[in-house]
Amino acid sequence: MKKLIYNSRKKKFLKKHPRKARFVNFEKTTSVLLLFESDGKGDESMKNIVQSLKNDQKHVLALGFSKLNSPTEYNLSEVIVFNQKDVDFFQKPKKAVLDLIKQQKFDLLIDLSVSKLIPIMYLSLYCDASMKISTKVAETQIFDFILSAENSKEKNTDNIQYFFKEIIFYLKSIQTTD
Repeated sequence: MKKLIYNSRKKKFLKKHPRKARFVNFEKTTSVLLLFESDGKGDESMKNIVQSLKNDQKHVLALGFSKLNSPTEYNLSEVIVFNQKDVDFFQKPKKAVLDLIKQQKFDLLIDLSVSKLIPIMYLSLYCDASMKISTKVAETQIFDFILSAENSKEKNTDNIQYFFKEIIFYLKSIQTTD
């Protein structure tokens, strides 16, 4: 039922807000929104990914969703984890979480979650990003570029690092005319 409600809201949102996909060259990218599923332990892989983007002079915001109800500390101001307390009955993130992504336009949205989590799907839908990238066979209406994760159903540090490196490789290979 929650997925059905999401699909209904998605259809309505896309009708009101049609988006024009634009491929973004990594060198020209200034802001990146990372979405991920948190294991609740403050995994090192996300810290490394955020640091890598910061080293490349990118403004980064990383939003993670944890199925656990306890807060997760990452000791990085760019990484924020929300949980079940921050979503409504239908798994839509509450206003405070949505406001984090609505405050700015991003050049890139990179969804590093391996499984389909409705709260992450909402953030992907509502985010204003020039290019949206995912690591799973996902909502083709939402994402512009999807890196297949069919063989990697398990969430682990190696997969997240691997997918991130692959995405960056492809972004650096894209040649745009703008």
